[in-house]
Amino acid sequence: MGYSLQRNIERGKFLESATFSVGGYDWSITFYPNGYLNAQDDYTSVFVCLKTEAQLVQAQPSFTFLDQDENPLSEKRTTKVFKFNNNVNKDADFGFLNFVKRSTFESVLKDDCLLIRCTVTAFEDFPVEVEPACPLRVPPPDVQQLSLLLEAGYGADVIFEVNGVTFNAHKCILALRSQVFRAQFFGPLKEKSDTIIKIEDMDAQVFKSLLHFMYSQTIPEFEEINGSEKKHMAQHLLVAADRYDLERLKIICQNILYNTMDRSNVVALLSLAEMHNCIHLKTGCLKFLACPEILGDVVATKEFQCLVRSHPLILKELFEVRMNSSKD
Repeated sequence: MGYSLQRNIERGKFLESATFSVGGYDWSITFYPNGYLNAQDDYTSVFVCLKTEAQLVQAQPSFTFLDQDENPLSEKRTTKVFKFNNNVNKDADFGFLNFVKRSTFESVLKDDCLLIRCTVTAFEDFPVEVEPACPLRVPPPDVQQLSLLLEAGYGADVIFEVNGVTFNAHKCILALRSQVFRAQFFGPLKEKSDTIIKIEDMDAQVFKSLLHFMYSQTIPEFEEINGSEKKHMAQHLLVAADRYDLERLKIICQNILYNTMDRSNVVALLSLAEMHNCIHLKTGCLKFLACPEILGDVVATKEFQCLVRSHPLILKELFEVRMNSSKD
């Protein structure tokens, strides 16, 4: 068909194919270039319609959108057998409201035409439905295998030197987890010689925890340390997570630091949150400081005064939090 002449047809209006015969019955395809009335935006709709007057026809239709070389690009089918009844208007056709996006098929038009293949399988009797076998229990994904890969170093293609400690790793895994590593290893500005990478501004234990997280999505080291060491590790891991754009690790570290917050470290945590755009941690610090008893102890400290000089808007945000708290 001349698609360009029909592309602006009103939504809910259709184009109809010539009649074809399957199973002794006549059928046609109706195509809605701008979708049926309740289709999603930018989607076309397609239906197959029973044209022969009949009480009941049992059939299973499918639709395939083809490219210029008649290769299938998209297929819609149903596993159910549909009952077509031309005497009941609502059961005379069957199809798909959201068939293919207009932008998809417009990109592969040939000679201003589009090609849709409709397959109709008609049944004299309804096929016997066989009860499916009991499904096998699928074991959970074993992501720990990646941790073993990190520990063994099999296939490693990059070495990190962190303050005298070396770590073997795999570029593809790091690039999968971090956009920063992806750009460094595979981006247009990638370094020509990046087999050995030196990192001098990070503690080796922090980098080890960072690598472990990237391979396993866990930080088991936290289970072995307590108190001040745990706070210290969480702070440095948060900085590393922000540096390498690891949002999940950043959230985990914020939660850990939030749960260790007290009068002695709230200003330091607020400063950390401000520097690394940690909204959750910052909000928690401001609410903690908004308590009059706590604010009175903290506001006069040199640490707080230094924070205000560096980030003057902190006072305004703290005032707004206090006002909202008083309203509640």
